[in-house]
Amino acid sequence: MPSTLMLLSNPYRPDPRVLLEARALRDAGFEVRLIAWDREGRWAPEAREGPIDVLRLGPKCPARDPVRIMTRLPRFWLRALAASKRLDFDVVHAHDFDTLPLGMAISTLSGRPLIYDAHELYSKMVENEVGPLSRPMWLWERSCASRADEIITVSDALASELSGKRTERARVVTTSQSTDALAGVNINDVRSKYGLRGFVVSYLGSLEPGRFVEELVSSFRPEDRVTAVVGGSGTLEPVVSKAALHNPAVKYIGTVDADEALRITWASDIILAMMDPTNPNNVVGTPGKIINAMAVGRPVVTTSGLDIAKKIQDAGAGIVIPWDKASLVESILKAATDPERLKEMGRKGKELYESHYTWERSRAELVKAYEALSTRKP
Repeated sequence: MPSTLMLLSNPYRPDPRVLLEARALRDAGFEVRLIAWDREGRWAPEAREGPIDVLRLGPKCPARDPVRIMTRLPRFWLRALAASKRLDFDVVHAHDFDTLPLGMAISTLSGRPLIYDAHELYSKMVENEVGPLSRPMWLWERSCASRADEIITVSDALASELSGKRTERARVVTTSQSTDALAGVNINDVRSKYGLRGFVVSYLGSLEPGRFVEELVSSFRPEDRVTAVVGGSGTLEPVVSKAALHNPAVKYIGTVDADEALRITWASDIILAMMDPTNPNNVVGTPGKIINAMAVGRPVVTTSGLDIAKKIQDAGAGIVIPWDKASLVESILKAATDPERLKEMGRKGKELYESHYTWERSRAELVKAYEALSTRKP
């Protein structure tokens, strides 16, 4: 059976995009192996998790610390490179730019083709932290990407950015789940399981700055009859945990798997997908939580200035507001009084999903990338 070796710079808790792709590749007849960077030092070093054989390596490294990341990332690369020599695989699959140089090295030494899977434009994502270094980082990212055998990414805008002078355009593989996870599930049971009452606003994702997490957990009180449910992990986890402890309007549910996240999205009234518009990476990205919301017919509230926000607004699939807390509170309290408008936005979001973002469409592009590699000589 053919196999792929995926490379990931987080511990795989799991990573929703990696899991979705692994399931699709398993169904297409591939074994999936993953080398992940356990920056936290608290995950199983080796495990079979769903369709993936996971190998986690150090060193430990604190999040959002550019200096330590830049000094410790090469140590992870060296350990992963050594580990790859003990594994059998037919394709190297590098997730994001911080594993792409590693993927290039493994590909060169093994003679196996390389797929670059860009979840975002990495240099743009870290621009606020690294300042002027982001420009040479982007040039490096683009140069490395041009040498990959195949590129897949999350949106048309990113595909255009990364394609450059390549003869073949990058393929778009959105992080959109199959709705099979909802089969046989009762929406009231989901709400009851997590104590979700009144009008439910959910945020499920990375608990990091720039995603309006702090604003969400400080926006509503019990008298508003709004429940803010937050799921995920990250540096803001203590802030969310504290808010949930002292404010009954906030529910923190920790980390849930991709299928459960979809069920909670379905059980919510509206999905928070705010992204800081001053970050260039956010402008061109397509968050998976927006696609999942559309897949289950739920409207989103997102930030003006984002590419995806214009599509949401044009389709009438959600609410687009400025990046400020007062606008969020006003829009949510108003939406809670108009269930027919919410239903209509959800219906239009479902239509947009069916026409542009289905997982069947993305899965086909992923498999095409692998099929294209199978016809090329090492």
